[in-house]
Formats: sequence, structure tokens, C-alpha cells
Amino acid sequence: MKFAGKSVRSLTRLLKVAGDVTKVRLVVSIDSISEELIAQLGFDKNPSVGDYLIPSVLGRFTNFNVNGTVKVRKDLPLEPESIMFHGSSRDWHGGIHSGIRTRTIDKYPREHIVAPSETFEIITINGTQFVSSSELDLNDKVDTKNIHATNIMLECFSGFEIYDVNKEDVVGPKLKRLQWDILPPGECPWNKAKVIVMKRTEHLEDKDRKVIEHRMNVISRRKPDFLATGRAGFSGYFVYGFKNKDVYVLESMEFDNATYVFNSGWEEISQLTKSQIIKSDLLHQRIVHNKQWDLSVGRAMSGKLI
Repeated sequence: MKFAGKSVRSLTRLLKVAGDVTKVRLVVSIDSISEELIAQLGFDKNPSVGDYLIPSVLGRFTNFNVNGTVKVRKDLPLEPESIMFHGSSRDWHGGIHSGIRTRTIDKYPREHIVAPSETFEIITINGTQFVSSSELDLNDKVDTKNIHATNIMLECFSGFEIYDVNKEDVVGPKLKRLQWDILPPGECPWNKAKVIVMKRTEHLEDKDRKVIEHRMNVISRRKPDFLATGRAGFSGYFVYGFKNKDVYVLESMEFDNATYVFNSGWEEISQLTKSQIIKSDLLHQRIVHNKQWDLSVGRAMSGKLI
């Protein structure tokens, strides 16, 4: 889950996103950062894992990170302070004399706040490079460091993700494609699958529905382990799984579509779009709906891909 914004004054929102996670890094994928920004921060064009630096000044938070600041203590009494300056004056004869001079004035005391010097470093998460903050402890009662690290990340990238150091993974819900509804596991003979198929084909003419039912019956006779029905963009698609053979049959209610039989993990197939499935390098066989369809699909379901 991406945390975005311009700046924060407290950790309230960050803690809400982090949940019960306490040891974190704030991270941004290098793939989402322009080469120009990478260079502005001070990294090489192609940074390597382990590279780290204090980021260059891009705004007020990174300026404070590099240079610190001076706080005027108006809560304290004025103090005399001598100031050196270059000035000019005329003598009695009208001549001008210039030079370095000093004067003393009353000023509020100044407190010099040391630069935090927070660093960015290059790390990898699941094979992808990220720009990362230093490791932060969200349980720290003094949250100054955590707020500062959050603000320099927001100033540089406008947003970031939260990395759980202990679980070695990015915090947040994993995206789940809602493309398939999978029936409970177990044998799925035609008398079970027919009810589902007929419900999905009830809008078809009777002659067309009988063709679809014939195809599904041929596949169901092989006793698949599960039946997945497509939803949304996959509406009208069915996948019959034969786990022990690692064979998955993709059948459609559309008459101009072929049957696709895969020898690949179902989880991988289920994450693809229709065009990706058809164009993928996954081992599969495309079987057109001709006179040889029954025989060809039977051989393919036996694990005999061409």
C-alpha cells in the first residue's frame, strides 16, 4: 500500500497504514524513479545494492537533513552581539573612508540544530531494487527521526511503501485478481458441472446451448479435480483442472474460440489476461472445434500435449 502526500506533522497516518508492524523501512522502487531524479539525489546512473548516501538538497526537508538549521530562542532574554560589517563615512574635510567596522546590538540567542544526516540506500526486495530509508523503529517514543525520514521520502518521491523488516515484505494488502470463482475441490463430474454451465448458458438459443453442453460434458467425463468459472472479463470461460496430471483445460462458450490445454500451474495461469494466456510462452495446446475435437482434447487431457 502506497503512502503518499507532501509532508506530515505526526506519525498518526503512517502508523495506521503500518498496523502492528514496528521495524520498517520506507521504500520506493527504482523502476518508478526517473534517471534524472536518481542523479539529483547523488546516486550513479545504475546504482548497486549497498550504495548509500545523504541525499542532495531538493527542498526544505532535505536542506535541513544536510545543513541543519538555526532556531531563534525568543523565549530567552536578548543578548549583546557584535556584528562586523563593511561601511563608509566622511571625515571633517568631506573625504570618504571605507573599511571593516563593528557594532554591537541586542539579539535573541540562536540555537544551532545539528543536521540529522539521514541516508538513502539501495536494497533488494524479491529481486527488485528499491531506494530505502534507514531502518526505523515505530515504537520509538521520540518520533522526531521517524517524522523526518517520512518527510524527506515524501519530498523526494511524493510517496513510498512500507517494508516490514522482520517479515521481509512490503506492508499492505496483496492484489488479488477477481477473475475466477473456483468450486470446492473434489471430483467434478458432469452432473455437478452441468448445473453451473446451464446457468451460464441460459441466455443462449437451445441449439447453441447444446453445443456448449456437449463440450463441457466431454471434459467433465474425465473427472477433473476442480472447476473454475470466469467472472467479469472472463465471463463465459471455464477452467477444468486435473492436478495430478498438471493439466488445465480452458473452454469458452464462444463458438469462434478454441480450447486451450495447459501444462502449467493454475495459479500462474489465473493471473494472466486472456491475451496473455493466448500469447504466453506457457506450454499449451490450442485445439480448434472441428470433427477431431473430441479425440484431440481427450489426448491433451491425458497429458499428451503436442
